[in-house]
Amino acid sequence: MGVTVAVHSSKGGTGKTCISVNLAALLALEGYNVCLLDMDLKAPCLCTFFNRYPKWWLNEYLDGKCDIDSILYDITSQFGTKGRFFIGLSNLDIAAVRQISNMDRKWQAKALKLLLEAKRSIFMNGVDVLILDTGPGVEFESVNAIAIADLVLSVIKPNKISYVCTEQLVKGVYMTLEKKCYLVENMCHMLSIDMSGKKEVFGLPVIASIPCICDIPMKNDTSIIGLTDPDHRFTVSIKRICRTIEEHIGKK
Repeated sequence: MGVTVAVHSSKGGTGKTCISVNLAALLALEGYNVCLLDMDLKAPCLCTFFNRYPKWWLNEYLDGKCDIDSILYDITSQFGTKGRFFIGLSNLDIAAVRQISNMDRKWQAKALKLLLEAKRSIFMNGVDVLILDTGPGVEFESVNAIAIADLVLSVIKPNKISYVCTEQLVKGVYMTLEKKCYLVENMCHMLSIDMSGKKEVFGLPVIASIPCICDIPMKNDTSIIGLTDPDHRFTVSIKRICRTIEEHIGKK
């Protein structure tokens, strides 16, 4: 059985999607079979980044209209990774987003069951790491993603609002669900990237403090900086997070 990692944050704009994409790509580069799912159903963007608009979306799988294999796309050849690299995308069409927003708790409970089934199927097909790029906050679909995860990476920005909101998540969600959690501080001022020597915040280990670097996102619409620039400071930070994930792969 592989490891499921939920990349989460208390608020939007923390850079969790950029971190998710680069984590998936670098782990695949190292030879792990990786699947990246866009679990931010109310503000999806991975289809735009990868420039893929498939026949079947994750939305339709969660609605019981297709099986999980129908929504997974092998993009290994596009990026030349040693391990297999799969993606599953959510529909950014406004009608699809509105439909998700109107779903009740009964639907969300069914979606959680389907996510668990998807997780089992994905690992049975040889995937080593399943990365869930979640939506921010405590929407049902985000909590569902956290619920099925083995590890949670909570991405925070170095400001008071982010810390206060993240503390609420730690106490109200991560600890309640008894999840193994790590903090990733992103967009740090260069003078504070070492967290002033702190090893933990809210009792959780900080495994990376990433500087604020303007050229991180993409040099073009489909480049992944972790693959195109292996010595970049951002890439070095992502590799540090990869080491933590790899430690858990070895324990499974």
